[in-house]
Amino acid sequence: MRIIEQLLQGGALREAGQAPLRRAVSWAAIIALVGFAYAALLPPVLEIGGALLYRQDRWLLLAQAAMLAGSALLVRRRMRTLSADPRLCLAAFALMASACLAGHDWLLGAYDLSRDEQMASFDAAVFADGHFSQPLPPMWRDHADALNTLFMYPAEHRASWISSYLPLNAALRAVFGLLGDPALVGPLMTALGGVALWGCARRIWPADREAAAVAALLYLGSGQVLFAGMTSYAMPAHLALNLVWLWLYLRRSWRSDVAALAVGFVAMGLHQPIMHPMFAAPLLYLVLRERNWKRAALFAIGYGLAGAFWLWWPNWTWHLVQAAAAALRPAGVDFPSRLIMVLSQGHYARALPDMTVNLLRFLAWQPVLLLPLFVMGLAATRSDPLARALAGGLWLTACVMTLILPEQGHGFGYRYFHGLIGNGILVAVYGWKRLRDARPMWRSLLLATTALGLVVILPMQAWMAYSQYRPYAELDARIAASPAAYVLIGPLDAPYAQDLVYNAPRLDRGPIRLLRDLVSPALAASLCVGRPQVALIRPDAYRGIAAFFRGRADPGAVHENARAAAMLGRAGCRIAYLD
Repeated sequence: MRIIEQLLQGGALREAGQAPLRRAVSWAAIIALVGFAYAALLPPVLEIGGALLYRQDRWLLLAQAAMLAGSALLVRRRMRTLSADPRLCLAAFALMASACLAGHDWLLGAYDLSRDEQMASFDAAVFADGHFSQPLPPMWRDHADALNTLFMYPAEHRASWISSYLPLNAALRAVFGLLGDPALVGPLMTALGGVALWGCARRIWPADREAAAVAALLYLGSGQVLFAGMTSYAMPAHLALNLVWLWLYLRRSWRSDVAALAVGFVAMGLHQPIMHPMFAAPLLYLVLRERNWKRAALFAIGYGLAGAFWLWWPNWTWHLVQAAAAALRPAGVDFPSRLIMVLSQGHYARALPDMTVNLLRFLAWQPVLLLPLFVMGLAATRSDPLARALAGGLWLTACVMTLILPEQGHGFGYRYFHGLIGNGILVAVYGWKRLRDARPMWRSLLLATTALGLVVILPMQAWMAYSQYRPYAELDARIAASPAAYVLIGPLDAPYAQDLVYNAPRLDRGPIRLLRDLVSPALAASLCVGRPQVALIRPDAYRGIAAFFRGRADPGAVHENARAAAMLGRAGCRIAYLD
C-alpha cells in the first residue's frame, strides 16, 4: 500500500490533510488486484459469481481505480459548496427512472433472465387474471415438473402452480400491468428510493443541505441501483420501501410509526420475509435503548402480526396448489423448513470465498467514492447510535447471508445488499461530514468521479448487461418463434439453460417448453396424441451462451437429444431440431 501511495504523490494528493484520499486510491488499486486474483482462481464457466467477476467486475474495479487515481492527480478546482436544490435532484431521479425504463427494453431486451425475475412476471400474470394460483389443465397435474417448477411450491399432484415467493412484488407488477406496463415498477421504485434518501438525509442533518446533495450523487452514481431498476427483481422495491420506512421512522411520531409499520408489512411481503427485518432490526433496537416502551410495544405488536401473517401465507397458498386435500405438507413449503433445507446443504467451505466475490461485485457496481467515505463514516458509529444502526444492518445481512445463502446467482453487484444501499450511502455521508477543511477538494472529486462514472463506467456496465442478457434473449425469441407444439430443453446443455424453460401461467402461448430430462414415457404418450411437432435444441444453438461463460455447450446433449427423439418418435410425435 505504501508503494502505491508513493507513486501517487501529485495533484491533490500532495496537499496537507489528504491522507484519506491517498488511502482511498491505494485501496481501490488493491481491491482491483484482488478482483483479478479471485477471477483467476475461480472457475469462469458454470459458477455464476466467478463467471461474472471474470467477465465484468474485475474490469469495472480496474476502471474505478484508474478513474479515482486520475481524478485525484488532475483535479485542481476547489468548490465551496454543492448545489442542494431539491428540484434539481427530483429531476435527476426522474431521469434515472427514465433510463431504467429505456434500459429494460433496449439493453435487457425486455427479457427476464433469472428465475427470480421470471417468477415475478409469472405471478404478476396470475394475479392480473384474478387468481392466487393458476389452475393447471388435468394433463399436467402429474407432470408439472417437466414444465419447470423451480422456485415453485412443491406438490405431488398439482391443482395449480404459483411461485413460492411472497406475493407483493408481483402484485405491484400486476397493478402496473393493468394500468399500462409492469416494467414501470422498477423505475418508479428507483426514483422513489432517491426521493426517500433525500428526505432521510434532510431529517438526519437538517442544518446541512449539502449532506442530502452528497447522498443524491452517490445514489445517482450507483450502477447497481440503475441496472436493477431495469429488471423484474424485487430489489428496487426493497430499497425504496426501506428508505421510506426510515424516513417515517426518523419523524418520531405515532402516526409516522404506524405508517412505517404499513410500509414494513409490504416490504416483508415483497419476496422473502427476512430481507426487511435485517434492515429494520438494528434501528428498532435503538427504540429499546431509549427505553421508549410505548413506541417499542407498537413496533413489537405490528411486526409480530406482520411476521405471523407472512409465515402463514405459504401454508395457505400450498393448499391451493396441492390437489389432494389429505396430502402431507412436504419440506420446503414453509419458511422454517426451507431454512433447515438450506442449512443442511453444507456450503460452509465456500461461504467466505463466495461472500468475498459478492462484496467485490458489490463494490464494482457502486460509485468509487462510496467505500472510502463509508470507511470514514464508520468512525461515527462509536458515538452516533443512528450511524451504528445503519452500519449494523449491513453487518447483520452480511453475516446472515454468509451463513444461509452465500451464493446469490444472477444480478448486478450484490443483490442481497440492494435494500441496504441507502444505509451505506448515509454512513458515507457521516464520513463526508468528517472531512471538514478537506471538503472543498472532495466536492470537486465527487463531481469529477460522478461525471467520469457516467461517461466511462456506465457505458461499460451497459455493454456488460447487454452482453449477459442478449444470448438468452435471442435464443428465447427463436424458441418462441418455433412452429413446434413443444420444445424440449436440456437443463445442463448450457449454463442456466434450465431458465429457458419458462411458460405462461395458462400455457396459452406456444410452444410449450419442457425440461427434456423430465419427459417420461407416460408424458410422451400424452404429448404425442395427434402427432404434434416436438423440437429439440442442438448444441450449436447455445453458442452465444457458452461464449459468454468462456465454455461450450454440453457435448452430452447430442446423446440426450437422440434418446428423447427416439422415445417421442415411438410415441408418435414428429421430431424437429432448432440449431
